[in-house]
Amino acid sequence: MINLPDKELIVKQIESLVYLESLGKKTKTVCCEGTEYILKERLANLEETLPDDRFFRIHKSIIINTDYLQGVNINSNKTVLLQNGVELNISHRKYNDFIKYLKCRFNFWQ
Repeated sequence: MINLPDKELIVKQIESLVYLESLGKKTKTVCCEGTEYILKERLANLEETLPDDRFFRIHKSIIINTDYLQGVNINSNKTVLLQNGVELNISHRKYNDFIKYLKCRFNFWQ
């Protein structure tokens, strides 16, 4: 679950979150069963509640759950493909850190 200090408890299992996307002062969450929720909370605030060993910010407006990572396109357009079929851009600034993270998280990336 996501706990926000002094806020309503959001009853959703973190394991089911595929990615989160900033919508300004709100955040869209996309779950593995295909449901989407709009939360009245900034992405940065939610990021603080997510475990670092699973979630990675690939763009200033997108955090993915790497448990749902299907592939990474390392060609010029640098994107991730998630198991739900969604393809998301990795920002140029985050790309090298993301690849390092993947190498640490998944031994086969060595």
